[in-house]
Amino acid sequence: MFRKRVVRFLEKNGVNLGERGIFEELLRGSNLTEAQAETLLVELASAMSGLKLSVEEKAGIRGVSKGAYSRTKRQALENVKRSIYTLLLLRFLGVLGDEALSLLMEAAGKLVNGDSEEALEALRQMTLHDVTE
Repeated sequence: MFRKRVVRFLEKNGVNLGERGIFEELLRGSNLTEAQAETLLVELASAMSGLKLSVEEKAGIRGVSKGAYSRTKRQALENVKRSIYTLLLLRFLGVLGDEALSLLMEAAGKLVNGDSEEALEALRQMTLHDVTE
């Protein structure tokens, strides 16, 4: 999982990863790499705590070069953007209907409220549905 110094930085700056198993399952199912998720979380923790860290400092937290950090951040943001566009396209085409979107929003809400197991169950139900109906 994440490097210990990254986890310490995240915890110190108010980012709670919640249950590790849930986080790992969500990460496995996403289109982000572990390095990309780690980079986005370093960015989030920096912003949440009001820190004005340089790219060099953020790279140091992750134990990578400035170039590797910047490249990973760029790739992560591109993957997030493409994921959002994919959801919008699927909705536009009618592939994702109201029921599937409702289950997705329900799962997201449960994650935010700390109901991780229920959130994953709602997500599993969505992925088991024939979204083309």
